[in-house]
Amino acid sequence: MSGLLSLSEYLDTALNFEPALILSIILRTLIITGILLIVIKWLGSKGIGQLTTYQLIIILSLGNIVGEPMINSDTSIVAMITAVIIIITVFKLLDYVSAKNKRIEKIINPNIIPLVKDGNIDKEGLKKARIGIKEFESYMRSAGIRDVSEIEQANLEINGQVSFIKKDRR
Repeated sequence: MSGLLSLSEYLDTALNFEPALILSIILRTLIITGILLIVIKWLGSKGIGQLTTYQLIIILSLGNIVGEPMINSDTSIVAMITAVIIIITVFKLLDYVSAKNKRIEKIINPNIIPLVKDGNIDKEGLKKARIGIKEFESYMRSAGIRDVSEIEQANLEINGQVSFIKKDRR
């Protein structure tokens, strides 16, 4: 019977309605959403499909950082803003340095992986990119390509998308 009592107590606590807490969560969420809109504008307009691995890691970190103060009133919004500014500064610094220094760019941004060369599938490239033939065929269909012989070149780009250059039809 004590198991039922603890479940009952748990449900009572979990479903407890405290207007001050709810209002606090609403206000914190509105403030943080406003800050996020400014941050996203500052970061630029890259879509998820255009993010490199390190950029995706930074975006996921931002999500974790801003989520905490929305729910947990022990985490201050000022601490969240400080962490966000540090992460964005690192993000911008890595973008700037990788644009100026080829060695750093090679470390941060992986090389493209050739998948098709002159109408022939590069099996080593597919293996390196961890793309199966069925998945690659799906990419081809999405690009309006029926047969690999139509492709001059296909690559796995640094943003994780597959690009195609079709052969000239002469």
